[in-house]
Amino acid sequence: MAPIDDAKQRLSGISRVDLRGIEPSSKEWEEARAVVAASMEALGAVLVVQDALGPDLRRALFGRAMPELFALPLDVKQSLVSGHINGYVGPRPSAPSYESVRAWETTNGGAIRNVGDVLVRSFHHVLLVFISLFVCSPMLLPCVWFICSDTVSAFATNMLGLQRKVGTMVLESLGIGQGSVGSHHDSLNYSVRLSHYGVSEAGDGMLMKSHRDPTVLSVVVQHDVEGLEVQAQDGSWLAVAPQPDTVAVIAGELLAVVTNGRMPACVHRVRAPSRRERLSAQFVSVPKDSFTVQPLDELVDADHPPRYNPCDFDGYVRFRYAGEGRKLSDPLEAFCGVAKGP
Repeated sequence: MAPIDDAKQRLSGISRVDLRGIEPSSKEWEEARAVVAASMEALGAVLVVQDALGPDLRRALFGRAMPELFALPLDVKQSLVSGHINGYVGPRPSAPSYESVRAWETTNGGAIRNVGDVLVRSFHHVLLVFISLFVCSPMLLPCVWFICSDTVSAFATNMLGLQRKVGTMVLESLGIGQGSVGSHHDSLNYSVRLSHYGVSEAGDGMLMKSHRDPTVLSVVVQHDVEGLEVQAQDGSWLAVAPQPDTVAVIAGELLAVVTNGRMPACVHRVRAPSRRERLSAQFVSVPKDSFTVQPLDELVDADHPPRYNPCDFDGYVRFRYAGEGRKLSDPLEAFCGVAKGP
């Protein structure tokens, strides 16, 4: 399908493209790829109309699974902490009403694993705590198993194809061949992050300050309440309205490394002026364990010298969240950027 001529989205400055039914190498693919590439190069983000999240799955995810997950006692959720960005992440100064849970890792050798298996292992001890303390109602245990085994797994499975389609378009637009595109996809792990934002106490409805994600790509699905805002090149903010058939795909810092700076990481924030609680779900790609990220060979030559040194993902996460990177406006550049000459 051709790019969508949507006046509201033109005003926001974020391109919106319909990828339903588009096959590689077709004329429609080439047209959509051009729109995706232009928007990602300008903003690090593009809006995608899709059919990967139908009404039933959306209702199961946002109407039942996530509300009941985040209704668990705080000490139970805190017991899921397993690192700087994995497991449960609770409120912090830059996002005082934010909490989220990430299921890590959701793929194995390029094929989606049952995300429920990952979450079930994480929640197993939680269930034992509930049982031992006799504070779990009979209806809560089936709900937790429902969250773990069905809904999140279906969401991840459906989002995998969509994210890979966008990622392929981005790399193809830079002249990357299918072999290297496939190798890039094979180097990634995928995970699901479920996020809950309480009502902001800030007068402007700010829920999370501006930032870039330490990822390759993220598919962001909003539910009912506005929130996601993308920064334009002139510094203004472009609101992404929640629409049932549309997701936002945003570039992370590691895509900037892979593309040698051709595709910038999206600067974004979360703000809900309506002052309502908000839910969102993200499908995220990052490098596999122990994999070092570096610019693709095809994007480095005499005219385009490397802008980044090889980047150890685990080391970067530690630097950004527990080291000197916490104090920096551009921790990626400090960690692996190639120093510019005088």
